[in-house]
Amino acid sequence: MKYIGLFFLSLWLVAQGLTNIFEISFPKEEKILPILNLAAGIFLVLCLIKIKRGEIGSLFLGFWAVLQSSLFLFHYSFNHSGTVVHALGIIAGVLLILKI
Repeated sequence: MKYIGLFFLSLWLVAQGLTNIFEISFPKEEKILPILNLAAGIFLVLCLIKIKRGEIGSLFLGFWAVLQSSLFLFHYSFNHSGTVVHALGIIAGVLLILKI
């Protein structure tokens, strides 16, 4: 299940990079990319509910993906939602770098 989440996240990262670098778009991009990111986050979170040592960074990455995608897809926000998303991203990145 973790690998499915990482696969979806990899697809999202590649698509995001290509669309931004080459300024290209494709039909339904505004829906497909957040759904891909949301699916990745859900798979990662479900897989990592049983926190194993060394997997906490991936758990935060999953939370980040779910929150970021759902805020965009469902057009809602809350006070400081941008700050929370960025903080989760920073925490996930640091934990992944440290392999915690």
